[in-house]
Amino acid sequence: MTTSTTVDVIDQVLGLKPTSPLAELREQRAKLKHLTQTSYVAALHPADPRNFSYAERAAIAARMAGLWRSTELVAHYKALAKAEGAAGDSLAMAEQGWMPADESGRMAAVLRHVDLVTLTPKQATRSNIEALTAAGLDDRDIVTLAGLIAFVNYQVLVVAGLKMLRDN
Repeated sequence: MTTSTTVDVIDQVLGLKPTSPLAELREQRAKLKHLTQTSYVAALHPADPRNFSYAERAAIAARMAGLWRSTELVAHYKALAKAEGAAGDSLAMAEQGWMPADESGRMAAVLRHVDLVTLTPKQATRSNIEALTAAGLDDRDIVTLAGLIAFVNYQVLVVAGLKMLRDN
């Protein structure tokens, strides 16, 4: 994941040149830009991925970006998932509506939760967290998933806002 840690992902997916007005605008908030990129690395490529592989994290991020119809981020995250070795089911989870054959398993529970929190966060309840626990996720896994969901949803909104500025 060398590129993702050295190149600002938002600048990259928006195709911003360092001298573009939008890139210059982002540099006016250099600390926020840096913290966003640091959060990206923490969510997608932490030192210890534990029970969510780097490929799974990228595929889940692609799925969320797809739910938001953020084509630039979908392309970025699918490419990242492939670069991290995603194939078969681990790549298929990036697609909206896809569920693994075992709909009572860990990944199905994760994807249902991701979809719910991304599309209708107000409908998420304690029972949704209990479903993750029942599927085998421990507290740390649930916090990891929540952080990934929060970051990608934030990133999608930042990209959408910057895209509107860029295109108008």
